[in-house]
Amino acid sequence: MKLPLFFQTFRPLLSRLKLSGPILLIILWIAILVWIWWQGADYSIDNYKPLETLTRRWLVTAVMIIIAISWIAWRMSKRLNQLEKRQQEDKKNQHSPVQEDIDAQRRYLDRWVVRFKRYLEVPEYHYALPWYISLGADESGNTSLLTKGADFVELYETDEESTSQVEFSIFTNGDAVIISPNSNLISQVLEVEHKPKLYSKLWNNLLDWIVEQRKRQPLNGIILAVDFYELLTSSKEKRDAYVETLQQRLQDIFNKVNSELPIYVVMTKLDRLSGFQVMYDKLTKEQREAILGTTFSGKGEHWQDELSTFWDNWCQQMNSAMPDMLLSIQSEQRGNVFSFIRQVNGAYEDVSKLLTNLLATIGKSSYFPKGIYFTSALQSGRIDDLFVQSSSEQFNLGQQTYSTWSNKVSYSYFCKELFENVLFSYPNIASESRAWKVSYEKTFKVSLILGGLAAIGILFGWQYYYKQNHDAGVAVLEQIKAFKNVPISTEKDYFGDKQLPLLNPVRDAVLKYGDYKDNSTIFTDMGLYQGNKMGPYISSTYWKLLQFRFLPAIMNGLQRELDNAPENSNEKLEILRVMRMLDDKSGRSDQVVEDFMRKYWSNVFRGQSQLQANLLSHLDYALKNTDWYAGRKQGNQEMIEAFKPYDLSIRNAQKELSNLSIYERVYQNLKSNAKSVYPTDLDYREEIGSGYDDLFSAIDTELLRIPRFFTTEGLTNYFVKRDSQLIKLTAIDSWVLNLSSNIEYSDADRQEISNRVSEQYVNEYIATWNNALDNLDIKRFEDIPQAVKAIERITGSSQSMKRAIATVNTNTSPASAPNGVEGKALESLLASPEFVLRNQISNNFVNEKNILTQDDGRDSILQNVYPSLSNLHRYLLAIQNSPEKGKAALRAVQMRFDQQSTDPIIELQQLAKTVPEPLGRWLEQIADNAWKAVLKSAVIALEVEWNNKVVKPYKATIEGRYPFAPSASQEVAISDFDRFFAPDGIIDGFYNKYLSAFIDNDIMDDSEEGKSFLREDVIEQFELAQRIRDTFFSSENGLGAQYIVEPVSLAANKRRSVLNLDGQIIDFTHGNKKRVNVVWPNSMNVAVESKLTLVPNKVNTSPRSISFRGPWAQIKLFNSGKIISNKDGAFDIRYDVDGGYATYRVYVDSSDNPFSSDMFRRFKLQETLY
Repeated sequence: MKLPLFFQTFRPLLSRLKLSGPILLIILWIAILVWIWWQGADYSIDNYKPLETLTRRWLVTAVMIIIAISWIAWRMSKRLNQLEKRQQEDKKNQHSPVQEDIDAQRRYLDRWVVRFKRYLEVPEYHYALPWYISLGADESGNTSLLTKGADFVELYETDEESTSQVEFSIFTNGDAVIISPNSNLISQVLEVEHKPKLYSKLWNNLLDWIVEQRKRQPLNGIILAVDFYELLTSSKEKRDAYVETLQQRLQDIFNKVNSELPIYVVMTKLDRLSGFQVMYDKLTKEQREAILGTTFSGKGEHWQDELSTFWDNWCQQMNSAMPDMLLSIQSEQRGNVFSFIRQVNGAYEDVSKLLTNLLATIGKSSYFPKGIYFTSALQSGRIDDLFVQSSSEQFNLGQQTYSTWSNKVSYSYFCKELFENVLFSYPNIASESRAWKVSYEKTFKVSLILGGLAAIGILFGWQYYYKQNHDAGVAVLEQIKAFKNVPISTEKDYFGDKQLPLLNPVRDAVLKYGDYKDNSTIFTDMGLYQGNKMGPYISSTYWKLLQFRFLPAIMNGLQRELDNAPENSNEKLEILRVMRMLDDKSGRSDQVVEDFMRKYWSNVFRGQSQLQANLLSHLDYALKNTDWYAGRKQGNQEMIEAFKPYDLSIRNAQKELSNLSIYERVYQNLKSNAKSVYPTDLDYREEIGSGYDDLFSAIDTELLRIPRFFTTEGLTNYFVKRDSQLIKLTAIDSWVLNLSSNIEYSDADRQEISNRVSEQYVNEYIATWNNALDNLDIKRFEDIPQAVKAIERITGSSQSMKRAIATVNTNTSPASAPNGVEGKALESLLASPEFVLRNQISNNFVNEKNILTQDDGRDSILQNVYPSLSNLHRYLLAIQNSPEKGKAALRAVQMRFDQQSTDPIIELQQLAKTVPEPLGRWLEQIADNAWKAVLKSAVIALEVEWNNKVVKPYKATIEGRYPFAPSASQEVAISDFDRFFAPDGIIDGFYNKYLSAFIDNDIMDDSEEGKSFLREDVIEQFELAQRIRDTFFSSENGLGAQYIVEPVSLAANKRRSVLNLDGQIIDFTHGNKKRVNVVWPNSMNVAVESKLTLVPNKVNTSPRSISFRGPWAQIKLFNSGKIISNKDGAFDIRYDVDGGYATYRVYVDSSDNPFSSDMFRRFKLQETLY
């Protein structure tokens, strides 16, 4: 039957497709999975839906996957076993001495196949012609039979120069293929040195190749070429050996092809019998091409009878023709005719015996005789009379010699029609291979089962879709009734939710039949689809509800949000963008609108997920099927009236938002969208690693959180790849703000937008990383171990400082061209946005790059810094590991103040001035903080010395005693006072030895206030101690104070006052004023007294006195008076005694006043210094 034109077009492709069991199983498996997820949820059995829930569908899918995996595992196991078996065979053959010959034979066969394909020019070359195998002994005339008798030729012959010659020939004449092995493959008696069983293996390999080429019907028959003359003349032993060999080869063939084959026995060289030329010389061409032989009926069950009948008929025909023939030939030829008939008549037994012996061992189950034929393909001219030779042997007359007959012209006798009308006329009489039959029957059964399942599936499909369409029609009628009963709300709607009672029934009716526009083919629902009849009416109603009720409701709410949004804000632009997209489909982005409304409704209807999903479902349909703006342009009055309430708000918002550059807005939107793509920032602290907390600190930790937008990943994978999106955003916002009538830009416009936005991006990219670096400082070291640990974080395995710089370099490095890119490809690559942007950014971080790499191959700057850091590390470790850490630190500080050495801290500070930022700043901070840690450790040690050498004597001899405690009863001994406050005394010696360097060098801590390491009150106490020392001590006289006392006035009721200051008497009467130089202490005697005595005017009245004893008596006496006048360098003091008074003027140095009680009272030493 002629295929339709469509299938004929694809016939070459279809011919290559082979349907097999595995392919059918795979197709069925995929079809079941598709059906489960496409129609499974709606499939029901007696109103029960087994696959309705998602969990059940996933469970069935899991079972299907497990089945598929099990099947694949089984197939793979089977395939692996085959491969393993083949590998073992290959390994075995690799060391076989005959493998080279087998490979040569295979190469010949492969080349023959190629030549055979070209010869036939058909794709299915295997079965285009019948294939036969022709067996014949050496010199049996087999080749002559094929080439001369039937015009067979070899398509491919081995090269003459080839060292390996094949042991067979393959002939064809356009009607059949005949494989003719030579005598070596048939007899297999010849052994080749070092190649055991060579011909046996070659023979088996040939048979294997035949089976590989034609699995269904390897052979169509066997042609057995027997030398008729040799058969009649050979001995019994030779004949038996020949039959045995043929039986073995036939058995080999059967074992390989595994099918029943007909055997055509062709007796060759009939011309060797004496009288052949005379008997058949007068034959016409047609008679010569006729068949001489018999074809057995059926499968040769009665071959013996049929052979006997043929033989009798043959001999009878010759006997009948003999009288006429004798009259027509010469007298000397008459004996030849008679001899020929006798020879043929006597050959019957030998031929019958040959066939009997040949079929004796195998029987009819493997092959069967189909006929026997006699031929003479080529006349050699040699003749013999078998009866004469036999008689000569019996009577010992010797071998008789016959002259050869002339054969100027050689004819082919009884060959042509033999091949055309017999051998090639029954090609399918040979059965198919039993192995192929088993495989085919198995495949057929599987196909039958699958076909049955498919038929059942079609029946179920028709039933399912019929019920589905019927139910859909019923449901549509119910939804229409429900829609008619819904009351129309008059309340103003701002969110669209009040329209749901109207929309839901109509939407459900629309969805019952799906999208009728996409389902209008005859294949929809297997031809039972009814949606294209009812769909248009329902969809039209639904569209009107969406256009004139649902969308206006949404616009009401958006208009309110638009009016309340902050001026010039992105929020306002976002609302305006959605309103414009709801209006005009030409610039609409469904995803933008749906994302906004999803968030919008989520804020309004919190916790009402079903309501939100319902609204989004209606919105999705409206976005795909409505175009408000287009309707207004077409003059739809209803649409024009419906849009009027929103027109003014949209225009005002467009005017307001147009004040800000569109490029700035686009960039901000791009930046905002990047945050959703990369929600997690790059944490600079995590990039630096665990050493961050030991080494660095940040003023503002937020600056260390780098948005991924400003990393190489963000630049390469987001910003650069968003070029088209960037243009789209610009175009959309220009369209939203009514700055352009469309969303299409020219190439020049696109380039301008890209340049503007890229410039903003590069500037902020650079600023972000600069801010992070500027914000990163070396942390304050609380002690020397912290400083040591921080340096170890730099030079050790953590490499924290290197990682800090490397992170910057990674995200600011220039782009590099791959190896092998050159010419125009390189120019195009260098001009690409990624290369340009990365190179612009990299140019601003050259210093950071140089810190880690040097183009000339030298060590990097950071590597050159490591030795200095290592020296500082050893310096600090030496202090830390010292038995007395504080004293070691104190010695280091003193040595530095005394300029006795240049320590690693100073070297690092000097090095910091020569390296680029931020490394220079960090090294400076490391040096400063390390120095302050050393100072702090020194101060701690100093505090111990302070307590032992100063505070302890102070508490024992000074604290709580007069004059430092005015009300104390116990006084400070003069010797203790002298020892403590004297120049180079306890406190002055401690200051000079330890503290002068700190105070004189103005050593500050690292706090923000820049305070001294020593507390302010401690410094104040040293200043008071210095004042006491200046007041009471001199370099010439040591301890002592001098002052002048001058009487000023005396009460009228007193006639005399006597002031005794440690034995220094100042006698004063009215009018007798005299300045007296006084020293303190005047006596070191603890019983010394200072006393003021007023003598009254009355007689017999005892004088009254104020007196104090001890070395501090003078001070106490002056402190007991009342200062009534205080001038620069002098003060007046009044003593009121017994109703009278006496006033004295004391002249002292204003800066060295020994009578200042405040100086003593304020002097209090603490145990801590910092």
